[in-house]
Amino acid sequence: MSVKSFLKYIWDVYKIPDPSTFKTEYIDSTIDRERKPVNDSKGWQKNSFLQSFNLYPAHYSAYERKFLLKFDISVFLFLGASFYTKYLDNTNIAAAYVSGMSDDLNLKGDELNLFNTYYTISYAILQIPLTLLITRPQFSRYLLLGCEFIWGMLTFANAFVQDAQQVYAIRFFIGVTEACSFPATYVIFSSFLTDDELFTRAGIYGAFATAGSASSGVLQSWAYKNLRGVGGLAGWRWQFIVDSILTVIVVIYGFFLFPGTPSSCRKFGLFTEDDMIFARKRLDKKVAIPQKFTKRFLKETFTTWQFYVCALMWTFHHSSFYTNGDKLYMKASGLYSVTQVTDWDTYTYLLGIPSTILICPLTQWFGKLPVVGVVFVTAFYAATVLVIWNLPNSVIMSAFFLQHVMIDGLSQLFYGWSATLCKDNVEKKALVLGFMQSLSYATNAWVIPLEYNMKYSPRFKAGYIANVFIIGGTLFFFLLCWVLSHYDQKLIPKWAGYRHLDNDGNMKYLDDEEENLEDISSDLDESIIQETVSIGSRGKK
Repeated sequence: MSVKSFLKYIWDVYKIPDPSTFKTEYIDSTIDRERKPVNDSKGWQKNSFLQSFNLYPAHYSAYERKFLLKFDISVFLFLGASFYTKYLDNTNIAAAYVSGMSDDLNLKGDELNLFNTYYTISYAILQIPLTLLITRPQFSRYLLLGCEFIWGMLTFANAFVQDAQQVYAIRFFIGVTEACSFPATYVIFSSFLTDDELFTRAGIYGAFATAGSASSGVLQSWAYKNLRGVGGLAGWRWQFIVDSILTVIVVIYGFFLFPGTPSSCRKFGLFTEDDMIFARKRLDKKVAIPQKFTKRFLKETFTTWQFYVCALMWTFHHSSFYTNGDKLYMKASGLYSVTQVTDWDTYTYLLGIPSTILICPLTQWFGKLPVVGVVFVTAFYAATVLVIWNLPNSVIMSAFFLQHVMIDGLSQLFYGWSATLCKDNVEKKALVLGFMQSLSYATNAWVIPLEYNMKYSPRFKAGYIANVFIIGGTLFFFLLCWVLSHYDQKLIPKWAGYRHLDNDGNMKYLDDEEENLEDISSDLDESIIQETVSIGSRGKK
């Protein structure tokens, strides 16, 4: 193969295709892609609770199970690893702070909160525009890859900062590049997956983030013990270098396998052209496909309750607890060494990982109310302990452990649920998910420094009292969302939207549009026939 032919091949593989040229019928129509009837009569499949954890249901065709395996390898694993590095590159600042950064940079005031505030400001501002861009075919693949590469390089730059001002600048631009990661992921997931498939995987996806936060402490302890002084760099600086290397590895993986969305991909990586046709057909009328930005999309967004209720539920949830509180408490208590602080912080996340994995599937079996109710019991216990404070160390640490049941366990449930509630319009979904993140981070930009001012560390009495009410607000908006998700057509029909399904599992408004098109086509045919007969009659005269 000549150099010219090789370059042409590379261009053909990586160029952005024109969606109007995509085939709509299978190239190989002999393959059986139909699902079998659901059979719960034998083996472990009799227990539908276990089925809620099954990523590849037995009643799916062999082709569809293979398709989902390709999705998990090419899309889910890449986006999960990306989410892991996002949290790794985000939470490493707190691990570095308690492992020598504060002393080396002479940080004496509220710098740790300001590091997070600068990140939060840019993250909140760019959420909506970047999430909307991901719905466009020309951006659905390369935007995420480009942003992740840049935030990896910025993480690397953190290893060489000399003062707080440099950290502020880097954190701001990390927020810019990470802005599209979380909401864009759910836009992409819901373009490939049914609601059940999304909920089954949502907990596993969330575990990547929790693992990223947890391993940040592990990596910091390892760097502190083994790399301190290597190349003349402190151990906390080496953590940023290691984190950036992991981030670039994920970018390389995605560059070769991540296809973007089905509506913008002809074939790529493991996916054949028939696979992408299948991806579009299997969700036909189940979820909306990307359209142009129009006044209709804005109207459908702002005149449905999801935009407001989901955003408030997410914002209250996102403002609950203070994830740096345990590290600051352990450092100030004198009971833990530098490495023990980061190690025990890691252990607290070990309760968050199973909570994240289990809660979404559990709600598929038991329903949202009982499962989420148990989570709120643990949350109020943890919040109450932190308000009382003057308790044995083991009791306070139990609160720091149990707070992760709510923080990590409910995040993917709430976000995945919000995505499915907006399946009637891709642009609406992107705007709602982006707004949820923007509002929550914009709120945290001033709420966290106000509640948890570092001069009151580690007690934060006012902050922990406010936290109880924030958890109560989260519970209120969860219940409101649950009621509206079931009864909005009866209670507020004008604000219900078009997400409701008919008896065949299709969105009603898509069926209505198709029927209207058929009626228009039929009317046109009749008009043409009548006109032809009329012309013929005049000709005979």
